[in-house]
Amino acid sequence: MRRLALILAGSGLLLAGCGSEGTVSPLPSKVVGTIPTTPSVKGDATAGKQVFTASGCGSCHTFKAAGSTGTVGPNLDEALQGKTPDFVEQSIVDPNAVIAKGFPPNVMPQTYGSQLSPKQLADLVAFLTQK
Repeated sequence: MRRLALILAGSGLLLAGCGSEGTVSPLPSKVVGTIPTTPSVKGDATAGKQVFTASGCGSCHTFKAAGSTGTVGPNLDEALQGKTPDFVEQSIVDPNAVIAKGFPPNVMPQTYGSQLSPKQLADLVAFLTQK
């Protein structure tokens, strides 16, 4: 009987200590360094011209640097004037995010974000935004 009392008392002490402190979460720590917010792939405008041609962009868009005269989509010499590389990239990978005035949505293919590699996309953006 005495042995049973010791076992019960020991078990009670163990159980009393379990779970009484609540849920423990790690505290946030200071991040040393920086987290990249822009793509690490640097674009090459010369290679971007090849991507523009190979992807058929010129069949829908006028763009003087490419020698294209398409009229299905916006004239890129005008539509991209003053636009940032981020805007241009978004317009390629999510063409319905901002629709150029006078053009309907869902005309430009929605698949360039998955069809182009990160390097091809960076090259194309470099080509379209070169001064």
